[in-house]
Amino acid sequence: MSPKKKRAIGVLFLVFLIVLWQIISLIIGKSYLLPGPVDVVENIWENRIEIFTVHLPATLQVVVSGGIISVVLGFFLAMIMDMDRRVEKALYPVLTATQTIPVMCIAPVFVLWFGYTVTMRIIVVVLLNFFSVAVNVFDGLKSTNTGRTELMLTYGASRLQRFFLLRLPTALPYLFTALKVVVPWSFVGAAVSEWLGAPSGLGIYSRNCMAQFDAAGLLAPLAVLTVLALILNGVIYLAEKKIITWKGEV
Repeated sequence: MSPKKKRAIGVLFLVFLIVLWQIISLIIGKSYLLPGPVDVVENIWENRIEIFTVHLPATLQVVVSGGIISVVLGFFLAMIMDMDRRVEKALYPVLTATQTIPVMCIAPVFVLWFGYTVTMRIIVVVLLNFFSVAVNVFDGLKSTNTGRTELMLTYGASRLQRFFLLRLPTALPYLFTALKVVVPWSFVGAAVSEWLGAPSGLGIYSRNCMAQFDAAGLLAPLAVLTVLALILNGVIYLAEKKIITWKGEV
């Protein structure tokens, strides 16, 4: 099956789910229990100024900052683990341990330390994401073809040349895989941290709507975040196709 047909099937299935959601909402007939897609879109439109000029920029600030720090930190940790086996043995268990603590349990601790600040929210996003970047890039570096490495050594290539000409190209597909995970989880982390408390952000907007028993308002930020995550993942997918032209060859 061609990629275009697969995408078409995916779009049709998504449309089917949205239509089914609307039908079930109409059958129930109680928008305060299950608002339909139309109710959610109406809420977004009615509150568009507040959502898109106040709360969305605050959430995007956390998503972008936390996502970039996660990628840089994860890539750095993968590199130092790859350079020394002893560092890998010492660091890998610690990185794994950081992922065993539920974010909802440790996030209140960050609130005590940093208050309801942007810093607290960024830390939550980084904690959710850096591990997947580190592990994926590390696996990519380790998967470098041994025969090609030996060939470069034969030609007298330096360690830096081997890294940039062979190991980094091998790891890039793994990095893009990690980025596809980082994008949705950055939105999740931002929303969770804002839910705990923040002056602005789609998470706190959703929490306020819940307090007012506004089900459509509760789902509106989630719809906005979902659409944005899909768009950003689409951009990453296109960038990967444009950059990784050697996939399967290295």
